[in-house]
Amino acid sequence: MKNYIIKAIVAAVAFTVVYVILDLIFGHLHSFRDYAVQAVIFGVLFGVFGILDEKGWNSWKKIGRLFKRKKMDD
Repeated sequence: MKNYIIKAIVAAVAFTVVYVILDLIFGHLHSFRDYAVQAVIFGVLFGVFGILDEKGWNSWKKIGRLFKRKKMDD
């Protein structure tokens, strides 16, 4: 769990840095609160998706089962 938290924090910081740089390039800066909220949301989602990825929620077999037709017993 500690690894996911560290990865989420690093991803959130990297996301914020890239986002601020793009905002500086295009000349439209937001408030610190906006960047902080976006970083927290991105970090949480990144951590959750990392945990789900490890659990195998996105394997091709599981995705195939979602679209597989159920057999009708006559």
